[in-house]
Amino acid sequence: MKNKRYKISVLANAPLLYPTDSVYILMHCDADEIIEVPKAYPYSGEWGQCNSEYISFGDDNYPMPEVLDMIYLSIVERVFYELEIDLSTLELIKLWESQVGDACFSHIYIGMAPFGGVALWAHSTKKQILLNWAKGKEISIDMEDYLPMAPNLTLNEVCNHYITNDTLVAQNLKENGLPPRDLFDKYMRQYTYRYYPMFEKWNEDDEKWEKYDEEKDVVPQFEYIEEMLTDGTHDKLHDDGLLKYHEAGKPKKLAMKWWVKKSEYVAYFWFDDEVLCPIFEKFYGAHRDTKVDFRLRIDAQKKKYELTLFRQGLKEPQVLPEDAYQLLVFKSQFENYRSDNYNQECGAWIW
Repeated sequence: MKNKRYKISVLANAPLLYPTDSVYILMHCDADEIIEVPKAYPYSGEWGQCNSEYISFGDDNYPMPEVLDMIYLSIVERVFYELEIDLSTLELIKLWESQVGDACFSHIYIGMAPFGGVALWAHSTKKQILLNWAKGKEISIDMEDYLPMAPNLTLNEVCNHYITNDTLVAQNLKENGLPPRDLFDKYMRQYTYRYYPMFEKWNEDDEKWEKYDEEKDVVPQFEYIEEMLTDGTHDKLHDDGLLKYHEAGKPKKLAMKWWVKKSEYVAYFWFDDEVLCPIFEKFYGAHRDTKVDFRLRIDAQKKKYELTLFRQGLKEPQVLPEDAYQLLVFKSQFENYRSDNYNQECGAWIW
C-alpha cells in the first residue's frame, strides 16, 4: 500500500475578503517525496474553491501524503501562522480508490482563513469532503526568509500593497475591520441533518398545508437535490445520500429538481449565514448530533415555498424566516418564481 502511487494535485485557497500569502506549503509523502503548492500572490477566492493548480514537471504521481507542513500570512491581520499536522493517509487512500459518481478524487484543497484556521478538503467534480479543520499558531518570520529577493520591505508595506490593490478587501477592512475570531469556526461547524422534500398543497383560505390525494391529484415527483455548504464542501452526486442523516456544515446554496407530469421544476436557494447561523445554533443548542429534518415544503402551483427545521419531540417545525434565504424557481427552463428579496447576479444559479 505504501509503495502505491496516486495522481494527486494540491491547490490552495483563501476567502475573497481575507486573502493570504504563503511562506511555504508542503505535503510530505514517504520516501522523502514532497508535493509543494506554488504561491498565488495572493490566495483569494470563494471558500473551498481553488483556481490555480499545482503543476508538476514530469511525474505527478505520488505516494499518498502523510504530513502537511505550512507557514502562511494572513494579510488583513498582518500575522504569520504555522501548522504541521499528520494526515489520515488511510482515509485518503480509500477516497482515491473509490469511484464517486462519474468522477474520482484527484485533488487536495487547502484553505487558509484568518486567525490560523486551516481546512483540508478532498475534491472531485461531484463531491468535496472536509478532511480536517485545524488551527495554526501565530509566529514571527524574518522578512529575508519571507521575501529573500526584497528583504528590506517591511511586513506592513507588503500587506498594505496587497490590501490597497484589492478594492473589495480594502473597503471591507475599512467598513468592518477584522472578522469575528470565531467566524470561520462557525462556517466549519458540523450538524446532523437530512433534507426532507415535502410536496403538499397550500390552503390559502385556512393558511395551512394539506396532503395530496394520491388517487385524485397529480403528485410531484422528486428527482434530486444538490448542495454547497459554508464549510466549503459540495455534493452533486444525485445518489439520495443527502436524504439520509449525515454530518455537514450549514447550507450556503441548494438546487432541487422535481417534475409535475412533463413539467420540469428547478429551485435554487441562496442562504444568508448571518441569519441562518443563530437559528441553527439555537435550534441545536449544545447537541449538534441531534437528528434534524431540513424540510422543504413546496406547492409550485400556488408558488408557495417554506423551509423548516424539525426534530423528534417538537409539536411543530421551526419555520425559517424569509430573509434567511433567496429563492429562484424555473419551470421548463423559464423563470416561474423569485422571492421578493432576490438580488443575485444573472447566472448565479450555475454552479
